[in-house]
Amino acid sequence: MSQLKYIVLLLFFASIPGPASSQHVILNKGVPGNNTRDLLQRVDQDVLAEQPDLVIMMVGTNDMVNSHKLVDYKEYKENCLSLIKKMKAQGADIVLLAPPPVDTGYVLGRHDRRLYSEDLNVKMEKAGAIIRTLAGENNLHFIDLNTLFKAAGSPNREEHSLLINEKNLGKPDGIHPTKEGYQLIAETIHAYLAKNDLLKGEKKIVCFGDSMTYGSYMTGAGTAQGDNFPGLLSRKVNRE
Repeated sequence: MSQLKYIVLLLFFASIPGPASSQHVILNKGVPGNNTRDLLQRVDQDVLAEQPDLVIMMVGTNDMVNSHKLVDYKEYKENCLSLIKKMKAQGADIVLLAPPPVDTGYVLGRHDRRLYSEDLNVKMEKAGAIIRTLAGENNLHFIDLNTLFKAAGSPNREEHSLLINEKNLGKPDGIHPTKEGYQLIAETIHAYLAKNDLLKGEKKIVCFGDSMTYGSYMTGAGTAQGDNFPGLLSRKVNRE
């Protein structure tokens, strides 16, 4: 075979597409300031209408520590259960996330401390315990981000904190994750999904929640293309 014919054949076979790799579609349905009441109002449009294969839901920070959105534990549990029933009835797999802890000092610097009868992180821990119980009772998947962040030493007031503070982003925030915090969330979720065979085939995944999902202060906030956990997770599951 002449060298020219050999080159032509190589070019021909190189032009034949190989088998398509699985591509997972991830949607960011996080809305800042939302509590469980708000999620109930939009679950039909933002989740059920999308007919997802998998829903990753994180809600509770506003319910517990936002003075304009507070609900008691009983209503929080009832609202979460209503959301679960709606999503479960459509056949989607569901992963529930317990939200991370908060920097109490920062939060109480902008909210009236007289409205809280308990330490804010006690409230966050109790919310996480409710989520864990609901996951167990309804045979759902559960990831404890609260314990994960505390094990990493967050929140703290140093630059390496996984929550936004004055040293790492110049903001007395204490609620929203840094890019590194979101990387930890995305890596943890990705590892869990892979371990539990939740990424087989092509999946449509809805990330449903509040500003923790939206990705406040991050590039690509509100999308699945930036430095929030939906964006970082999308790159991981699609091996970009």
